[in-house]
Amino acid sequence: FLLCLILVCIHSYFGNFILKRGILFADLALAQWAALGYLIGHYFHLDSQLLLFFCGVSMSLLASLILSVLSPIFEKSKDQEAIIGILYVLASAGAIALISSSGMEGHHLQEMFSGHLLFVSKTELLYVTVLYSIIAALSFKFHHHFESHNSLSCFIFYGLFGVLVSSSVKLVGLLLVFSFLVIPVFVSRLRYETFKPQLLFSWFIGGIASLFGLFGSLVIDIPPAYCIILALGVCWGMSLLLYSIKTDK
Repeated sequence: FLLCLILVCIHSYFGNFILKRGILFADLALAQWAALGYLIGHYFHLDSQLLLFFCGVSMSLLASLILSVLSPIFEKSKDQEAIIGILYVLASAGAIALISSSGMEGHHLQEMFSGHLLFVSKTELLYVTVLYSIIAALSFKFHHHFESHNSLSCFIFYGLFGVLVSSSVKLVGLLLVFSFLVIPVFVSRLRYETFKPQLLFSWFIGGIASLFGLFGSLVIDIPPAYCIILALGVCWGMSLLLYSIKTDK
């Protein structure tokens, strides 16, 4: 639950800019490249978690560099999502091909999507707390760059974001990372118009969904990552219902 709260806090912040920039699937693309980096590390039998992390970060930074160079070029033509989709498909195909051709166990594919939230250790929790605190401090320093769309600003944003998802995708998988980034922020944007209240309400929604998701996971015995995603989906559905009632009035 503590890990979920930490993830919600940092991912909701970046998720706000993801929606503002209209690059909804950038997180999936960067997370998939990070996952590909981890799989490459496993392919070469790297046992050190630090080395595996650097493999993931290196691949996500490569994708960040490609996005930061190409995004300003294709921004006016609204083709940024196409670039992001291409990067995601390439990384997904590479990851699945690597698993298939090398005879890696199926759990690598499962972990790529769902992580290992149920088995997170105290060391991992401490590690991500320190890492995300550093990312938060750097984000505060470069906050004004996140509003710009030139190549340097894009690389700063995608670079920090890439390091973030490289860690979080290993812990909780692609699907929950995407859900934490998008759903709480989307719900908050239906209720508030400015950044600060949106961020605070995103934290509230993410925390409540995590609590009920983890409890539901114990009751119905399904992986916690999927149960939290379903809880976030319920929050999203309820927010849409309330929003439609409000607009009808």
